[in-house]
Amino acid sequence: MVRQGFSVGSRDWYVMCYYDIRTDSDLDEVHDALIAGGCADIMAREAIRVLSGWNKGYTFSNLKDHLSLVFIGKAVDAEQMYDSIQHELKHVTEHISDAYGVDPKGEESAYLQGELGRKMFPAAAYVICPHCN
Repeated sequence: MVRQGFSVGSRDWYVMCYYDIRTDSDLDEVHDALIAGGCADIMAREAIRVLSGWNKGYTFSNLKDHLSLVFIGKAVDAEQMYDSIQHELKHVTEHISDAYGVDPKGEESAYLQGELGRKMFPAAAYVICPHCN
């Protein structure tokens, strides 16, 4: 599993990403991170169920604490991994936009999504195409 954390530019927000979740110990870490981030145990257990399958992701955001936890599970191929990353990136953008009252259809939200994508890129590229790095 690959871990990556970063702050979001002008926002008081922290994002922690977990990519290529495969093992039981990875899933235990996901559960612990969710609980520590303020997620209810029933939701954390649902996330584990989802992430136990192929081509899945899960995003939890604690709007009060300005924290997003992004989980990308195992994928059958690079294209599917990229798809899961993009899907969860959209959720993080929506959550941050909601917290700050940003129009999700406007330019500010689009720039936010671009910033998140750039920050996720190094780890995302590594898990999508490790032999390309």
